[in-house]
Amino acid sequence: MPTSARRCTVAATVCAALIGAVGLLAPSAQAQAQAPTSVQAPATVSSTADRPRDTTTPPGTEGQSTTVTRPDGTQARFAVFSTADGTGGTIWYQTQSSSGGPFGAWSQVNGMSLSYRNQVLTAAADADGALEVFTIGYQSSVLVRMHQAGPDGPWSAPEPFGPAGGLVPRFFGVPVAFQRADGALAFFEVYQGSSSPQLYVNEQSSPGIWGSWTNLGTGPLSEAVATPSSVTEAADGRLTVLAHMWNGPSLSAEISEQAPGGAWGPWRDCRNGGCAGG
Repeated sequence: MPTSARRCTVAATVCAALIGAVGLLAPSAQAQAQAPTSVQAPATVSSTADRPRDTTTPPGTEGQSTTVTRPDGTQARFAVFSTADGTGGTIWYQTQSSSGGPFGAWSQVNGMSLSYRNQVLTAAADADGALEVFTIGYQSSVLVRMHQAGPDGPWSAPEPFGPAGGLVPRFFGVPVAFQRADGALAFFEVYQGSSSPQLYVNEQSSPGIWGSWTNLGTGPLSEAVATPSSVTEAADGRLTVLAHMWNGPSLSAEISEQAPGGAWGPWRDCRNGGCAGG
């Protein structure tokens, strides 16, 4: 062994660098010894173009999941897979090729990293079979929508989804995407209005095409309304939403459309049998 290697008494990384310089370490060992020891800031990932990734093998541990049924009877299953250090996650999905058949391989919805403190995963199928996903990105509180460009088509980039183009702050809770008998979707979420949390609804006019946001208000009680506990459709096509109150889980209220796709209200207090669903 050369004398320079035997007499090396400085820090291990410097010693390894000197030894590597005379060819006594394998290239892989040299690379490890010369790797920087500074702490790197975490990268922020917001789209598929931000980083290379393996889109065929889900990373880490499967967490929150949901399954939706498409108009042809086949299902699509979505799940959040957390990274090894538990600081984030990405959405993956797998689909059936026939109703009741096995699920295929996992595919990634988008390279977007999710919020790990307040993970949200809501999915739905449009009337034409295209899939939609609603979630919140890493270090963000803005709800975003990602959707397929037609059945089994490519996924869009994340786009803000909420009143005023997502500028109205989102409150807490799990968004609800309800599919009508004709296949159209109605989306419900609570946003922080000018004073108290308020329930909003947006309804599709055709597959993948969303309308304007309607503010359904805070509910009839002193406690503000939460995200819907249930959504039902009457035989005539009118929707009814049953919701509990924030900080008042024993309290609930109900609101219905006055006509299919029309105006909503008024709210009904479910105490003393005041609601059909509560």
